[in-house]
Amino acid sequence: MTFIPRKPEGYTTSRAQGDHSVTPRLRDVAFNRHSYNDGRHISPLDNGTVQIGDDGINVLLVQGLNPEFKQVVSMATRATIGLDLREPASMEDTRDWEEMLQGGLQTALESQVVVFAVSGASRTATHQIVRTRKAAFHQSSQRASWLGAQPEMRIPESVWNSTDEVREKWIKALYAAHEAYRAACDADVSYQDARFILPEGTTNYIMMEYPLREFMNVFAYRGCYMFQWEINSIMHACRDILVSKYDFLEPYIKISCEKTKGALDANERRAAGDTYMDYTSDGNMAHHCTFQGWESVEGQCPLAWARESNRSFRSQHHAIGRGGA
Repeated sequence: MTFIPRKPEGYTTSRAQGDHSVTPRLRDVAFNRHSYNDGRHISPLDNGTVQIGDDGINVLLVQGLNPEFKQVVSMATRATIGLDLREPASMEDTRDWEEMLQGGLQTALESQVVVFAVSGASRTATHQIVRTRKAAFHQSSQRASWLGAQPEMRIPESVWNSTDEVREKWIKALYAAHEAYRAACDADVSYQDARFILPEGTTNYIMMEYPLREFMNVFAYRGCYMFQWEINSIMHACRDILVSKYDFLEPYIKISCEKTKGALDANERRAAGDTYMDYTSDGNMAHHCTFQGWESVEGQCPLAWARESNRSFRSQHHAIGRGGA
């Protein structure tokens, strides 16, 4: 079936053009605007730049692990047998800290909080990032701050590499949106109301605070290459910067599929004489795909075990990109 969208002939408004009555509860009176701005509430991303794909995304590790990380985790691992706090060894011994990273009761990992700062992520990406419930976020406000005359904007590679007509229409729409935003702000409409016209691709700043345990869980999920490319790029950048500072974390912060053992379609592929690159030294195929979405993984995920026949979940009712369920 071919999807043919209805071409709109125009828009209608819920109120007549001449109706300028004001609803008391919706009054725009006490919020930041040009006439109230003290000069400190101005976005640094007013640079007139159109970022393509994941260009220009910057990630910084603001807060790393506590220096006593291994000691705390080791003590928590052995807490069930009790610790003699009079003995120095009970405070210094870190022999078994790895056990908590490997699994089991990982509650002590919740006491270790890592903080990342991300600049240049689109509102599309940050609206996905903040869905994590066991984390805290601090984000630049379109309500309190002036975004500028030409706020930085992000455009997907798929759009940029499309036709000249598509690119031209996107840039024109971007210019028109910014022109409308400037006009509203210059008329002293509050920033919280003027922001309604800004595109979802407008970039911004966000700080992300994760208990280490939650970041491990988030990366296992969001690090999957099947998820939206921008949030995927941000999550991998966070992992890379964290592991580069704490290399002992490398084996434990993995995509969920990288934690699996064996391929689900190994027997069929062996029977077919397959010599795929994801065989391990003992002749078994390394992993299987754990993606739980409706999309086909083949051609999208770069990992060798991303095959439709090797998935642990496939929807029986919905399918995208694989010819129906």
